Amino acid sequence: MGKIIEFKNTNFGYNNVKTFNDFNMEIEEGVIASMIGTSGSGKTTLLKMLCHKLPNDTCYYMGKNFQESDVDKLKREVVIVFDSPIISESVRGEIVRYLKQIGIKGEEINDKYMKLREYFGLDRIENISTSELTWSDKYLVKILRYLIIEPKFLAIDSILTNLSKENKEKVFGFIKEKKITFLNVTNDIDEVLYGSKLYVLDAFVLILEGSTLSVLKTDTLLKRLGFKLPLPVDLSIELNHYDILKKIYTDKDKLVNALWK
Repeated sequence: MGKIIEFKNTNFGYNNVKTFNDFNMEIEEGVIASMIGTSGSGKTTLLKMLCHKLPNDTCYYMGKNFQESDVDKLKREVVIVFDSPIISESVRGEIVRYLKQIGIKGEEINDKYMKLREYFGLDRIENISTSELTWSDKYLVKILRYLIIEPKFLAIDSILTNLSKENKEKVFGFIKEKKITFLNVTNDIDEVLYGSKLYVLDAFVLILEGSTLSVLKTDTLLKRLGFKLPLPVDLSIELNHYDILKKIYTDKDKLVNALWK
């Protein structure tokens, strides 16, 4: 697989203060990745570059500079989800709203909605006013209004945490089924276990990147940044030090079974 998103020698600053300084980062096509970092480390700034809210002349999609890419194509294939308000009163109306904005019409809208309806069981909420949805279902709708496009690259900025475990697992399941390259920007360390790649930002510097488990093993640095490792991973690492276990477990039940053997 090739690179789908790249930042090349990115320099950027706010109010004449440089933040990113010759920043480089790449995301491979087909990967499910996570990005963590302390507040103000630059995570949201990077996403804003990808959705044209900030200068992005050093951002590349499929090897082509954003500034040279077709805008309509980018709107369909590179989608960034922030926590923006729900406008429509109906669930269906809100979920298909962005489809209409990018020019998709008629039967294609209906086909895409019906696929989501079946996969996520939307029949249980589609007749409820959006103002009366549960907290988790409101955030599910906020995500589905962009996931319905089935973009090639999707990034979500710090809102997956608001989903119930069931809804979260369905979102990741759909992303995997549709082979969408995905970046989850989060400070919920447990969520990184859904992905295979992990990036760590600190003060606008990419200080760590690699497979999720290899980065989590750098536990001392992560703890210094204020991140508490998922319990099975943290305990596995400690027991590895004492040669009680030989591998890192991400699942609590599997860890317990290994300890009983």
